[in-house]
Amino acid sequence: MLFLALILIIGVLTTFTDLKNKKIYNRHLAISAIIGLIITAYAVIFRHEHVLFHLINGLIAFLIGLILYQSALWRGGDAKLFALYAFLMPVPEYGQIPFPNVVSLFACSFIAGMIILIPFFIKDIIINHKAIANDLLLPTKRQAMFEGFATVTFFSWILFPFYYLARITSPFIILTASYLFFNWGGKIKKEAKKHYIIEFCRKKFIKISIGIIFGFFVRLWLSPNSLSFPALTRYIMMILLSTTLSICINTIFDHFKNHHERVPFAPLLFMGCVLSYTPFLTKIMHLMARWNSLFAR
Repeated sequence: MLFLALILIIGVLTTFTDLKNKKIYNRHLAISAIIGLIITAYAVIFRHEHVLFHLINGLIAFLIGLILYQSALWRGGDAKLFALYAFLMPVPEYGQIPFPNVVSLFACSFIAGMIILIPFFIKDIIINHKAIANDLLLPTKRQAMFEGFATVTFFSWILFPFYYLARITSPFIILTASYLFFNWGGKIKKEAKKHYIIEFCRKKFIKISIGIIFGFFVRLWLSPNSLSFPALTRYIMMILLSTTLSICINTIFDHFKNHHERVPFAPLLFMGCVLSYTPFLTKIMHLMARWNSLFAR
């Protein structure tokens, strides 16, 4: 109850400051973190409770937040608030999923945020469709899209062992990973090369060859059926879908450079934290499992 009370206080406070001043203040996060550590120490010393999962989830959330911050998708305050919530949250009940605080918080915040923001994105796309289309036709943008597509394809192929052993089949997780790879590999350069496809293949030939061979033999060893024509067709469709969505999101964010700064993430993270203790994510996962089964057919 102490953790939940602290989450409620920091949630209301950061939501207010983010909506009013578009800022999440470090002093609020620091004070909350110190109080959280005091509560953790109290739980260990006087109640003999196991709190290691709090520390592990907080550390994993910090690393994820750092990656999103380095990718210019989140501000520093958003990343730190994400880690603080993951540290403070009591464990949600979602079965045997790894790092349940991190997974439930990120998934609920992202899904709820997309539901709320999609209408605004669609409106902006309709109003600015010509400018966005012109941006896509720029040589530097085409080169970045190709390199992003190649990066997604390469890592999706060689990451099959991890997906297989971790039993990751959720389209949400795969699409999120694909977007991060696309954003990392598809950085826009100052000038576009004339023959950038040939140049890219020439420079990356050894790495690409090793990756293709490695992915092939690992699939042959772990799951030979993944090399069948239907399975490879699904793989190609997933890559195309992931890349298309990544291009759309990346292009919109590039066009509206201040969009991620204008969107207050504190209320979305607080909403995601609250939704983690409701059937929201369970129902979403059920719907995605049904969609995944239909897609597999």
